Amino acid sequence: MQSKQELLPALDRIAALFLAVSFCAAVGAADWGPLSRAQALEQAKSGQVDKRRLAYGRLAEVGTADDVPVLLAALWDEEDLIRGMAEQAVWGIWMRTHDSTADPMFQTGMQLLTEDKPEQALEKFNQVIALKPEFAEALNRRGDAYQFMGDEDRALADYDHVLQLNPYHFGTLESCGQIWLERGNYRKAADYFRRALEINPNLWNVADILQRLEKSFENDKI
Repeated sequence: MQSKQELLPALDRIAALFLAVSFCAAVGAADWGPLSRAQALEQAKSGQVDKRRLAYGRLAEVGTADDVPVLLAALWDEEDLIRGMAEQAVWGIWMRTHDSTADPMFQTGMQLLTEDKPEQALEKFNQVIALKPEFAEALNRRGDAYQFMGDEDRALADYDHVLQLNPYHFGTLESCGQIWLERGNYRKAADYFRRALEINPNLWNVADILQRLEKSFENDKI
């Protein structure tokens, strides 16, 4: 059986990004706190890296789903720092419900998942979904819990629902690719990985896997 790290390659990165967003919000408030959402969006157009960095950091806190296209475009920025901040901001937006009951519950589920407690995490995500059925990230995290528990069919069902709600969710596309890779359907896996990279080119592990798969296709090995 594969380890959690192999089954859920994005989980640790996502948790790290989630913590990084919280950290930036705490230590950087003095820098970007005065920025309104509108000001942050305007500053994101700046030619100065520091200004763009602060703008994306602020959007991680106050951005809305309407701002995601701007942030996804920044995933292709020529500056590594900006690409990283933009990805953090995307996750910051995706992982918030703006609900005082659902948000803490979701965060607890995330913590339980990183502590290798998928059954307990599943309970929390179910509660969040009952409150916020259109909250795609709760479905995504529940899919991760199912995948962790070996229930790939339920995981894929949740991931499919996520992509209906949020077709730009590169993390879900990566997770689908990993399941189909594990199942030996390499061309289907490659399709999901390719779609993830078309949205976020900074998924280096995914790019490496896809490159190896495509090379095998060329050599008619799989």
